[in-house]
Amino acid sequence: MAKPLPFKTVYERRVSRFLGHMALASRSGSTSAIHDMRTDLKQLRAFFDLVGSIDPSFRAERAFVPAQKLFKAAGRLRNLHVLEARSREESAAASLELSEYYNWLKELENREVRRFHRVCRRFHEGFFGSAWKDMCSRLEGHAGTRARKTAEIRLLDLIKEIQAERSLRRSVRQLHFLRARTKEARYTLEILQECGLISDQGARLNERLRDVHQSLGRWHDDKIVQDSLCEFRKDRTPGPLISYASYIKFSRRTKERQTEGLAAFEAAWAALHAFLNKGGARAVLSPSSPRIKPRGSQPKPGSGQDP
Repeated sequence: MAKPLPFKTVYERRVSRFLGHMALASRSGSTSAIHDMRTDLKQLRAFFDLVGSIDPSFRAERAFVPAQKLFKAAGRLRNLHVLEARSREESAAASLELSEYYNWLKELENREVRRFHRVCRRFHEGFFGSAWKDMCSRLEGHAGTRARKTAEIRLLDLIKEIQAERSLRRSVRQLHFLRARTKEARYTLEILQECGLISDQGARLNERLRDVHQSLGRWHDDKIVQDSLCEFRKDRTPGPLISYASYIKFSRRTKERQTEGLAAFEAAWAALHAFLNKGGARAVLSPSSPRIKPRGSQPKPGSGQDP
């Protein structure tokens, strides 16, 4: 008999990590705790999506709605933390006068902190237990072997989607798509790693995916700075700024950082493609994994086949 896949262990480990970071974030509102909590939720969402790919009758997006509300509330707060940190860094590095912008951000943060705490209070930890009861029936019994192979296929499908994006003219929409897909591919890869289905090449693929989505993450942070400055100029009380030149310089420096971020992304993107073009995606799958059977094939009754 094949050894059962530890999907439950993987899931429970992620839930436990999330609950710890959520407790810390709801108490202290610390930047690091909120960031870690959001990462935990992204990894859990990848787990839900993986189960949805194994059994399409499981509506992953609908099932994840209670956690998605918390993710969005934490996301707004996390973005404000990024903006505040960037304004402090630039003020110190380039002697910029950005106090009006920083104070405006702090007002927004106070509002979002209250909203975040309300969402935390309304969130019930039992959600994850109920969700698991719905998912486990799709991962147990004879479906276990099919779950393993479908999970591997899901990873390969994500990689194919990423490889298909070959346009040299990068649109904002395309960059957001690649950032989301590389993260989902990475988190799916890590689920398979914890299930013991990935070869030693998995670490190299993980590194390549991480470099792509982290470089795009830095690009995205610079974009939200630019968007925030536009919103600040529209939303602030009419009247002259203490130092208009500081905001011009802040915006210019942010655009330069975006350009650097895109250059880092292109380098990471080229390295990922080089790895994949050498067959790296299929090489990461464990050689001990059983061969893929045609879709719809089922083990014969009494065959003794376990997950």
